[in-house]
Amino acid sequence: MYSVMTWKARPLSPEQDKRMMDIWGKIEADLAANTSLERVCWFMYTDGSGGVTITKARDVDRALAFEAEVALALAEFLEIESKAALDLDSAMPAILKAVERVNA
Repeated sequence: MYSVMTWKARPLSPEQDKRMMDIWGKIEADLAANTSLERVCWFMYTDGSGGVTITKARDVDRALAFEAEVALALAEFLEIESKAALDLDSAMPAILKAVERVNA
């Protein structure tokens, strides 16, 4: 399973910004040590307003729990939205089945 997490920055004071970066550093260390998750990519919008990360999960329950932890830990600083996603190989059978239903 893939997880797509988008975030939008909230206006922060310098103190809040430092606190967020401290928390984010701990989250990054936990992610690096978590063998059930692999970050596929991390993008930040060039205007600094937010960004996107895509994570591949080997253990869905642990991945969802980690996402909840991240969202709760950073909610003061960022508006976060997470969605489960499929790669094209995984999605194609569902796409073909949907087309079949529509055309039946």
